[in-house]
This record gives sequence, C-alpha cells and structure tokens, in this order.
Amino acid sequence: MTRSFILIISILSFSFSYGQYNWKSGKLILKNGDTLKGLIKIPMASGNLIAISKSNLEYKKDKKGKKKNFDKTEIDKVFFITSYNPNIGYYEYVPISNNGAFLFKLIRNGKAKLYVRTIKKSISNGTHYVNDTWQNQNKNVKIKEYYIIRENETIATKIIRPDNLDFPEEGILKKYKESLLKYFSDCEEVVSFIDDDLYEDYDIGQIVEDYNLICE
Repeated sequence: MTRSFILIISILSFSFSYGQYNWKSGKLILKNGDTLKGLIKIPMASGNLIAISKSNLEYKKDKKGKKKNFDKTEIDKVFFITSYNPNIGYYEYVPISNNGAFLFKLIRNGKAKLYVRTIKKSISNGTHYVNDTWQNQNKNVKIKEYYIIRENETIATKIIRPDNLDFPEEGILKKYKESLLKYFSDCEEVVSFIDDDLYEDYDIGQIVEDYNLICE
C-alpha cells in the first residue's frame, strides 16, 4: 500500500467522522407537543472536505435509561438546564442550505436571530520528519460557526468570525466587515457603527443586539 494511498484513507476517515457533546440535563420539546426531561446529547458537525456527520440527537430519561434517537423531523426545540445556570443552552434547528438544517445554540433573539455551533475540523500542521521520511500531519481543532437569520428569511447567513483564526489575515478582516455591511444594509445606524469600527473584538453578538434594538 503506497504512502499516498494511506494518506488519502486517513483524510477520508477523519472527514467522515463526527463528534458528540457530553450528556447534559435538559428538556426535549417535540413537534407533536410532547416534552421529555432527562439527559440529552447533541451531535457535533464535521467541517472537513466531506461533511457527513451524525445528525440525530440522543436522549435517555436517566443514566441507566434506554437511549433513543430523534431527528430534525421530530424535534421542535432543545433546552439545557444545570443547577448553576438554568439558561445554559437553547437549541433549534437552523436551515443553512436548501437541503440541510442543523442544531445551533441561540445566543441572540429578536428580528435577527444569531446562532452558534461548534464543529470539528482538520487543518494542516505542516510537514514533519518521522521514521526517516517527511510526512504531512494534520491536527484536529474545534471552531465556532455563526449564522444569522431574519424573520422573513428561509436560509441563515454564515458569518466568518476573524477571531476564530490564530492569525487572521487582512483579507479575512476585510471580508468579515464587508459581509456585515451587506447583511445589515437595511439599518443605517448599524452600518455606520460597523463602518466606523465601533465594535471591538469582532463582536457579532453586540451588532445583532444593536440591530434588534435600533432597527425594529
């Protein structure tokens, strides 16, 4: 088996993989009106070349309970609860393409809703000398993806956050700003704030909050 073939198999193996968040206490609200309380585990999407990830949510009444799977056709909302923070997480299915909707955490609500999810991704870690040969090596990282959707929209818009990158390039920063100016073009006040660089640390949460407050 050649080295190049082994490398291809390794890449595909990781690309088809998926991750899971840990089990958390919460409520599962189904579209048929039922509410299930217990332990819930949601899938973590893959962000690699072949984005095939397990999309079913897992539920069990307690630690010893029988595990059940639910998909997006059955789930309305997911709400996580802990003793120290009753509002730790509120999740909904968000359409991000014509054919796909995935679970995201709602972090800003209003005229425009802002969602976030964590995805797994494999990135190049450079070439290293191993076992007398130079080999390409990858490292697995988790990054956050942000999407916005307004009440009259059917597909959410992805926002590329520069602070997700170790060393954001000038082109990325420019693209980020241009995408925000375009998306919020219906609100002159927010556009002027973005244009004048009044938002520090690429604060998309504050931008959406201002948009919902000022531009109702």
